[in-house]
Amino acid sequence: MISRNNKLVVLLAVLGWVCLAAMASPVVTGPVGETVITSDTLLFDYQQRMCVFEGNVVVTEPRVRMESQKLHVFFDASNRVESVVATESVKVTQENRVATCGRAVYTVESGAIVMTIDPMLARGRDELRGDEIRIFVNSQKVISLPGHLVVYPTDRPDQPRPQPKNITGTQK
Repeated sequence: MISRNNKLVVLLAVLGWVCLAAMASPVVTGPVGETVITSDTLLFDYQQRMCVFEGNVVVTEPRVRMESQKLHVFFDASNRVESVVATESVKVTQENRVATCGRAVYTVESGAIVMTIDPMLARGRDELRGDEIRIFVNSQKVISLPGHLVVYPTDRPDQPRPQPKNITGTQK
């Protein structure tokens, strides 16, 4: 079973994705509560020091929700989380912020999240896209390679959201 401390580290990784998905907006603070991770299957391999959640993975806590089809958590010899890998339809939501991609890797030591496979960060109607988006949790920096940012002057819900275009200008 995963300890409460390890659940918190996994949650902090997820929170980092969402907080930085706000594209350098202030970090959201709020109530701290129970973190719940559910999936169709859970495998904990003590010898390999890893935990694998598969099928309809949902991580919830009072401020954030993360969904994916697979979530791997890797531990060091002291049973502390080293890295977290979410794959297949990764979606992280918090208030009006959403981060999506096919693969997201968080490394605790570097504090970096690397999102690949069609990554996108959105806040309201504003969007950041690239082939790879790197989020540095500790410094609240985001690097997109290449970068494609769409920012709207106002966020008016009564206006339809335009279809995003890729960098070459064709519809996705």
